[in-house]
Amino acid sequence: MLYSKILIPYNNTDLSNKALETVKNFAKVNPNAEIDLLFANQVPIPTYPGGIMIQESQDKFNEFADETLENAVNYLADLKNPIHKYIVDSQPITAILNHVETNKNDLIIMGNRGLRGIKEFLESVSHVVVQKSPVPVLLVK
Repeated sequence: MLYSKILIPYNNTDLSNKALETVKNFAKVNPNAEIDLLFANQVPIPTYPGGIMIQESQDKFNEFADETLENAVNYLADLKNPIHKYIVDSQPITAILNHVETNKNDLIIMGNRGLRGIKEFLESVSHVVVQKSPVPVLLVK
């Protein structure tokens, strides 16, 4: 089965950059495949006792997320594939799984830190995504 819509959760880490390189190679094989770049932007906004949140923190994180995805788009600029950017205020696992359902992606390509043992089950986004994803997931080390 040939993929038609690839999702890459991207945050400019070494592993997400390796995943981005893999996406680029996959996209060259199928120039009609769409690429969705997703930045899950769960921001710990400080809250004061009165419940006032600091909006500036959220704005700065959103600006950072937009710049990060724009750099990824620039890296993919020589491709003919349609590229879409998404910034979501959500925990990464939820953001990834919801995006796949909503946007009908048929492949996820993402980095894997290589956690083992109990840490894999408690801390690994990729482990949970592989377990719960309705579509194939390619992990890049």
